[in-house]
Amino acid sequence: MIKLKKNKSKKQVLTAVIMIIVVIAVIGGIIVDNSTKTKERMNILEFYHWWTSPGEQASINALVNVFVDNYPNTTVLPTPIISRSSGGGGDAMFNIVKPMVFDREAPDAFQMHAGYGAKLYFDAQLLQSVDNIWESEGLEKVAPRVVQAMCQFEGHYYSVPVNVHRTNVIWYNKKLLDKNNIDISNLITWDEFFNACDKLKKAGVQYPIQMGATWTAQHAFDQIIASIGIEFYEDWVNGKVTSSDDPRLLEAFNIFKKYLSYVNPDHASISWDKATERIILGEGAFNIMGDWANGEFKAAGKEYNKDYGTFPVPETRKMYGLVIDAFQRPKYIQHPINSEKWLKVVASKEGQDAFNPLKGSISTRIDTNISKYDFYQQSAILDFLIIKKMFPAVSNGMPKEFEQKEQEVIAEFAKDLDIDKAAKEITDYTKRTSADYTIIWDLS
Repeated sequence: MIKLKKNKSKKQVLTAVIMIIVVIAVIGGIIVDNSTKTKERMNILEFYHWWTSPGEQASINALVNVFVDNYPNTTVLPTPIISRSSGGGGDAMFNIVKPMVFDREAPDAFQMHAGYGAKLYFDAQLLQSVDNIWESEGLEKVAPRVVQAMCQFEGHYYSVPVNVHRTNVIWYNKKLLDKNNIDISNLITWDEFFNACDKLKKAGVQYPIQMGATWTAQHAFDQIIASIGIEFYEDWVNGKVTSSDDPRLLEAFNIFKKYLSYVNPDHASISWDKATERIILGEGAFNIMGDWANGEFKAAGKEYNKDYGTFPVPETRKMYGLVIDAFQRPKYIQHPINSEKWLKVVASKEGQDAFNPLKGSISTRIDTNISKYDFYQQSAILDFLIIKKMFPAVSNGMPKEFEQKEQEVIAEFAKDLDIDKAAKEITDYTKRTSADYTIIWDLS
């Protein structure tokens, strides 16, 4: 549900924003206030985002507080945009921002994934460049090369990154592994990892690996793709894996087939966080998931390196998978000065070190204050600083249509385990959609 309300007073605008939050919390709807003439006269910053869980709300509030401390006379309207019925804020955001830009009533900024997540808006000619923010804040000096590439199109910056989530992480129940004398430092290869799974099964752990619904399975498969080598992953995200006989692709599917033999059979019907919860409860030992999962363990009162821990996906110890959230500046914003101030806060060390400790992610800046982060995040930061091989997650690094098709193929493969069929279907689709790969990733 989208309601567009116009010509409201300042009090009514603030009331509308409160109503947005209430309605989202109760029914998951979408309400957007577009009081253009009123807002133009007011000292307002209005931005859209999709962070609505308690931990996410705390993190965005911390970032807003940094802005307010610097600009106390500005009224900040952080508007959550999410439609639970449509499956998430990302899809809803485009459908809201696009008509607002065309009506010259755009918000001052909005959150989106970097890379192909932002490219949808770039292709629709909805964005302004943020080259000036990258230049004035010296971001190229503190952001790794892959992060820079994920924020550019045609030689210009269109995203200001706010965080980095790591994707190639296995979460484990430490007490369960200790009980069975499994040392994670030995789990470097897939053979060693599967040997540990066999040991757990013999000890009575029926499904050592816990996995959730389709995108969760896709996420695991993409980490297996990375484990074959950074060169293969580079071909993967650049749409160059077009032969169903490619031995690298067949190897990935063979690994995934064995991986699935240790997975809970109800995976298609449970959420990613439910799969993580089973690790917390000791019902399973391992779960491949991005490091947003850290919040689930913390919310359950678990202590890192005592109750749970992490290690990189086998064969990826010298690699770092990236999911990057960023803010974009659309065309026809109402408060350009405040928009620029906000983007500078987003880019700043102070802003990122306020936001990320609560979000569970890490700063995109290599000069971050590591003391502000928890033990897991500190280990992630250290890896981020020293690892040279970084790769964008499929959600950032590949066309949206491919991401959706891959989910379909992986869901079917999880049922029939037909390697030849899956390899042919995914490579045939890649060949048919070769024109969609307009970003060239250089990961080596």
